Amino acid sequence: MNRLSRRKFLAAASLATIGFTASGISSKTPPLKQSLMHVVYYWLKNPDNDADKQKLIEGLHQLVTVKQIKYHHIGVPQTFTAEDPLKNYHVSLLMVFDEPGDIDVYHKDPIHQNFVATCKDLWVKTVKYDSLGV
Repeated sequence: MNRLSRRKFLAAASLATIGFTASGISSKTPPLKQSLMHVVYYWLKNPDNDADKQKLIEGLHQLVTVKQIKYHHIGVPQTFTAEDPLKNYHVSLLMVFDEPGDIDVYHKDPIHQNFVATCKDLWVKTVKYDSLGV
């Protein structure tokens, strides 16, 4: 099985961030060198329930209005014909903060608190990765 190391995964995610920013997917400013990238993968309790998936995606669109988030990308796995266990999540969220401490402010923000209260029953698992710009 071809597995990515954590280092290779974070490098690939960083390149994806640069690519998304360069392509103009988000209207927010590009990440700074000392930025913090926060990636969250969600596994839904009911993966075949489209209403649950849409509720989570709508919640994420509200969540990314927190002012400390300078760039974001909400996504779903791309379908490939090859088996890839890293694509078994249901929804992903990538956020970039200008400063590492901004994530602490984000966690305390009422918008984040409301998102967790409203959507926490939709997922069974999350995996989070944080990466500092160099």
